[in-house]
Parts: sequence; C-alpha cells; structure tokens
Amino acid sequence: MDNRVGIGIDTGGTYTDAVVYDFTERKVLGAAKALTTRQDLSVGILEALDKLPPALLKSAEIMALSTTLATNACIEGKGGRARLVFLGGDKKVIDEYGGKYGLPPADDMYIQESYSKFSGAIEREPDWELFKAGVASRFNHLDGAGILELYAMKNNAVLEKKAKELFQRIHNIPVVCGHELFSDLNCLQRASGTLLNAGLFPVIQEFLLAIKKAMTERDIKAAVVIVRSDGTLMSEGFAVLRPVETLLCGPAASIAGGTWLSKAANCVVIDMGGTTTDMALVQNSIPVRAAEGINVGKWRTFVQGFAIRTFGLGGDSAVHYNETSVFLEDYRVLPLCVVGAQYPSVITGLRELLDSQTPHDKYLHEHYLLIRDIKDGERYTDREKRFCEALRQGPRILRDAAEAAGTDMYNLQVSRLVKEGVVQVCGLTPTDIMHIRGDFSAYSVEAARLGAEYTAFNLGISVEELCNRVYDEVKRKIYINVVKIFLENQNKHYMKNGVDREAERLILQSYESAKRGHRGMPLSTAFTTDYALVGIGAPIRIFLADVAKLLGTEAIVPEHYEVANALGAVVGNIYVSYPVTIHPNYGPGGIENYTVFGFTGNRVFTTLKDAELFAAEEAKAGARAEAVKRGASGEITVTCSFDKKDAQAKSGSVYMGTTVTGCAAAAGIAAGNTTAT
Repeated sequence: MDNRVGIGIDTGGTYTDAVVYDFTERKVLGAAKALTTRQDLSVGILEALDKLPPALLKSAEIMALSTTLATNACIEGKGGRARLVFLGGDKKVIDEYGGKYGLPPADDMYIQESYSKFSGAIEREPDWELFKAGVASRFNHLDGAGILELYAMKNNAVLEKKAKELFQRIHNIPVVCGHELFSDLNCLQRASGTLLNAGLFPVIQEFLLAIKKAMTERDIKAAVVIVRSDGTLMSEGFAVLRPVETLLCGPAASIAGGTWLSKAANCVVIDMGGTTTDMALVQNSIPVRAAEGINVGKWRTFVQGFAIRTFGLGGDSAVHYNETSVFLEDYRVLPLCVVGAQYPSVITGLRELLDSQTPHDKYLHEHYLLIRDIKDGERYTDREKRFCEALRQGPRILRDAAEAAGTDMYNLQVSRLVKEGVVQVCGLTPTDIMHIRGDFSAYSVEAARLGAEYTAFNLGISVEELCNRVYDEVKRKIYINVVKIFLENQNKHYMKNGVDREAERLILQSYESAKRGHRGMPLSTAFTTDYALVGIGAPIRIFLADVAKLLGTEAIVPEHYEVANALGAVVGNIYVSYPVTIHPNYGPGGIENYTVFGFTGNRVFTTLKDAELFAAEEAKAGARAEAVKRGASGEITVTCSFDKKDAQAKSGSVYMGTTVTGCAAAAGIAAGNTTAT
C-alpha cells in the first residue's frame, strides 16, 4: 500500500509554517517557514508550500489547518465589527457583570424584551415590528452579528430562530444564534461566545480564502479540515459558521505537536510565537482540558478545548519604557529589523532621530506601515483616508505620520486603523534584540541597533544593558505563567478564580530569588517541578533552558520544534474526549438512586460508587470508540477524570451530579480515514 501523506499548515501572526507528514511511517517528510503576509495571507502560505517537495503536495490526501489569527485578534482587541442582539437582556445586569465575560456595555448591544419566563414558557410574542426597525438601523457596516435569547435553552430557541429569520431579510451579513453554538445556561457566558463568534467571521473567512487560493495555484486537491480548540478536527464549512471553535485552534495544534514530538508523559508545553505564548499542562501524555470552557484575553466562553494559558508575549512584542524600566506590551508590532530590511527609508529616519539627540516620552522611533487600502471605504473618515494615503510610498516615522494626517503626534488618532489591521505599527521588539545579540540574523541588524540605541538613550543605559533587560522580561513572563498554570491546576481556589495579584507578587519574588540562587535574602520562596518544560516555536530555544533551571527541571526542545504547530494540525485528531453524566434521583427522603447516561445506554444504580465505576468504564469505552472512528491507530491510551458538582443550601451541601470524561490519545492515524467532524 502506498504511504498516505498529509499537509499541515499553521498561519500565525508572524510566521506561516508548513509540513508534509507521512501517516504510514509517522514521520515528517519536509518542513518550511515563511513570514505571514497580513496584506494577503496566500502569499506567505504559497512561500511556505513552495519550500516543500512539489510531488508530495499533489499526492496529499488531507490538508489540516491551524491558525492563531483568532487567538491574536482576542489578545490584541482586533477582529471584525460585530454587534449582539440580546432578547430579554437586563441592561443593569449586563453593565454590572458582563465585563467579567468580555461583553461591552449594554448600550453597544440591541436589547429588547422577549416576554419569556425562567421555565422557558413564552407569555407572548416579542414586538417583531419594533425588532425589525431596531436592527435595521443599528447593524449597518458590520462584519457579523450574534443573536441571543435569555431562556433559549429552555424553549427550543424558538425566539432566536425567529429573530435570525427576520434579521436575514434585512441584512446580508453572517449571523449565528447562541443556541447554534452552546447549550449551557449561563446567559452572559453564552453571550460572550456568541458575540466573539460574530467578530471572528472575517478573520476565518480571510484565512480560508487564502488557503483555497494557494491550493488552486499549486493544484492541490486535498480535503481541507481545521483544528478545533480541543485538538480534534472540523470541516471547512463548519468553521465558516462557527469560527469561535477556532479560538484556540493554533495553540491546540501546537500543544498536540509538542506532545507528539517530545514524547514526555508529564510536561508543560510552551509555544512562543511572534505575538503570543501558549502553555498547556500535559499529564500522562494527554493535555489537560478546560473544565468550563476556554478563556482568551477578556473573553470567557463555553468553547470546549484544552486548558491553554495564552498571554501576550512573542518575538514581536512591543518593547516600551518609562522613566526607569523596560516592559513588554501584550500586543505585536512589526520588528524594525524586518521593516528596515525592506524599506531603507526606515534606517535613514532612525539615524536622523538618533542624531537629533531628542529624548521623549513618546516612542518617536516607531513607524506606521500601510497594510490595506481604504480609499473606497465608506465607514472611514477623511482624516483616516488622508493618513493612509500618506503611507502609500512606504512606512513613516511617528512625527511625520502625524503631520501627514494633518495633526501632531499628541492628537494622532489611528487606533481604529491599527485595530482593524489597516495600518501596522513598527517598533522595537525582542526579535530586534535577537539580531543585536546574534541569536537571529535574517533581517536588518542596523535597523534593530538604531532602534535599540534610541531606546537606551531615553533610559540612560547602554544597548547591552537594554538587551539584558528585554531578555530578562521575556524569561520573567514565561516563569510567572508556568507557575500560574501549575497553581491553577492543583489548587481549587486558583482554578476557579485565577491567580490574584498578591499571589503573582509572591511568584515574582520567587523569580528574583531564584536568579540569585535563593541566597542573600532573609526569606526566599522557591517553586520547583518534576514536569519537563517542552519548548516549541522559533524564539523559545533562547530562553527555555534558563527558565527550566530556575524551576529545577529540564528543558526539552525537540526536533522540528519550529514547526510543531503545523505538525500538530496533521496529528491533531488523535485526542478525543467522551463525557458521561451521573444524575441523582431525589425522593422525599433524599437521593433514592443514580442514573448514568452512558455510552452503551442508561442504567440506574442504588449506590454512587457503583454508578461511578460504570460511568468510568462507559466514558473510556466511548472515548476509545470515538478515537477509532476518527482514525486513531496503534496503541490508544485512555484515562478518565471526575467533575463532581455540589450546590450550597441552608441545610448544607447538595449533590447535583458528576460528569465523568474519558480521554483517548493515540500515536497515529489509520490509513484511509480522512473524515472530519
């Protein structure tokens, strides 16, 4: 039998990675990297594909995709323009609690009475004429919309469905209802995921169109599947309607790839990219799953996936400063070394700035680069169009860019253009520091050094000291988040509430103490672990060994670590979970028995212990069967976890039920199976 071949592609904020993978031999046949081209994603995708063997590309059966574009959009506050219809929403509740879930103020939504009850019963129909008039005026020039009804989960979502039907008669933009995405009851968390889904429509559409364009140009006829946030695969059509499912698809692919490459049973996989760093805990060769939906940035959702900690740290994080210290922003800028290599005018402008010896609290070394033309965009102001027109000939330094917009740098307002990806800020980054120190040398060292010299001048320190501080900031952020992920996994308080500022202050103190070998301090706090730190992503090799040493463990940087995310996309369907629930049946005297809703059927037990034993076997059997169905082959490792739910009443704790989740992991994909779910 001929070997089966698949292509894995990961498009990140900075790099696009590609691999060709042999499913039969279970090995990488080729790997490549190219810069992600924001103005046209297909250019970077084609550049990566063209570095792979052409014959293998045409013989591929499957093209598995992952991307951090959705993740980065959440972290950086970017994405499409979207608005939420919230039928039955309470403005006071939304304004008081919605922000905890990432929701905007109530005035930014369309809210109307739904006349439904907690039971799901509908007292009377909403005023649909009022609805049509309201949405007609408030949803123009948007990229997507979401519709949510307060008690949709208890009335078969009849009002959501009706509202969607009317909405689509008025507007020709993508719209999805909350019930199409989630079945959970918390309306604010459902609303968060529904609104986020609407904002991600243009992000995933742009990505898929670029993939199709690249496949057509290279005559690749493979079936297209996309990684979900839980490492499994979904069809292209499914992803278009539910882009929120791709929320952590890039990180999920990275974790899957890192686990597969390292072969470490217990570890923390750390993927450092250009924009964000993703971390996940792996126990018994299986990534730990998020208990109640994944959170990214400000967004709390019901999207199921790996328990991945994502934070703004990458090779392209903006290096900024105040009077005394250097810090890294959560957002990405284009490195000066990259833009300087393409545009010599950037180097000229930086030289002139440095020669002027002008200290300033504004980051005068930063440039603006035009990414997308908006001259025909109706929703942009004349000043915004004038600003973009001035950038047509190339990037402009901050002061010149402001003058081109008819203002000064203190009143320059281009945040919307940056947020929507029309304009890209260019500035000093860790990637520039890598060029100065000789750890990376693909682009302009001169542009990097000039930007660093101006920054060091403002701080009154040497360039060498600046480089040391930037590297230390990177290591500090990695260290703090590794400790956080352990605390949140093993401590119920932190698992529920996250690590607070007081605990983070203690972690920071332990970092400083560890750098000194825990010597010379009256009291030191040491965090150590037996779990290995597995590093993937291009920049991680520079920093990981030092962080691992501070935590008393080993660092593993496996072969093909630079493209582990693309590899994870190909092998991403070998992780499967299957939930089984135990429901208590109460009578006048308390719990009478327990019903297990299992894989092979439902059964009733008189004791909780017997119910749990049966549920565990059913969950493992379901996970194993689903893994085989999705193409897993070879040795399949199956485990299960228990999530017990209790509620507090006046008389004490009340048992509400248990979810037993079986998880299956396999080392390969069976020949002939390319089914996407």
